[in-house]
Amino acid sequence: MTRYFSSLALAAGLTAAALSPAMALDPALGSMGTAPPAATTRGHAASVSTTFEVIPDSLQDLLNKNYLIHSSAGEEGNILILQKDNGAAQPYTWVRCELIGDHNGNTRLTFSQHVTSTCWKLN
Repeated sequence: MTRYFSSLALAAGLTAAALSPAMALDPALGSMGTAPPAATTRGHAASVSTTFEVIPDSLQDLLNKNYLIHSSAGEEGNILILQKDNGAAQPYTWVRCELIGDHNGNTRLTFSQHVTSTCWKLN
């Protein structure tokens, strides 16, 4: 029964991926494949340049520097998006942090004694 549900979940995931906007006819390939998203000039851009480089600051350091938690994701809320308001003259600064439990993340955060964080600069 478990194997049946696993197969069903896999089929649903593959179907969702195939129907994704990222799966489009790629003119370069001439067939079904992942085509790079086209940037737009209105609204939310399909493709936005992002630095995504590791920064030495921990989550605690960033919170102490007046960054605010904007959102969280992950099974235990272990992926955090932080933002810092730099005033009217400059845009917000955005950072993504991931909390890692004991044994390099192999222990749930709830049961971990020594949680660490790794953060990446997004802009």
